[in-house]
Amino acid sequence: MEFRTVLEWMSIAVNKLAGRISILFFIGMTLIVWAQIFFRFILGDGIVWAEEIAKFMMVWMALMGAAVVFFEKGHIAINFFISNRASLRYIKMFHALLSAVLFALLIYYGINYAKFGLRSISPASGITRFWPYLAIPVGGGFLLFQSIVQFLHLLLFQKRKSFSSVTAPADAAGEKETAR
Repeated sequence: MEFRTVLEWMSIAVNKLAGRISILFFIGMTLIVWAQIFFRFILGDGIVWAEEIAKFMMVWMALMGAAVVFFEKGHIAINFFISNRASLRYIKMFHALLSAVLFALLIYYGINYAKFGLRSISPASGITRFWPYLAIPVGGGFLLFQSIVQFLHLLLFQKRKSFSSVTAPADAAGEKETAR
């Protein structure tokens, strides 16, 4: 099997895993919040741990969702200044490397933070804060993986484009106009 195919397959599989984890935490968080609403306003007595666990689930959901959005290149960006550059590939490569450094730092400091959470107990739920803090290095790991795959794809597989092919305007049918 070709390296490119394996890389793309792994990236898609990791993205699906992160997406499913994010969805599971979203469903769990939603059910807990609805249960809290029911118990508090219908039965008159709330669930003590519901708000705390919902917050922890939201952190997990957000970090797993960030990895999915990074894979889909859906994070907010201002591409006006770089959209017509011949060096767009290199700018994207620099972005992927810079992102990888950020995500590696997120993992490193997230592990230390999770270790710190082993010594701390959440007051309402009674669990160690290790579990919610673990979302930081795990989410960072998913993000780091996707940024490395993105960098390798740009480095090894994306063809170098000439300046004219990057800046040629497209007509309504999506075809490039040619100079006459």
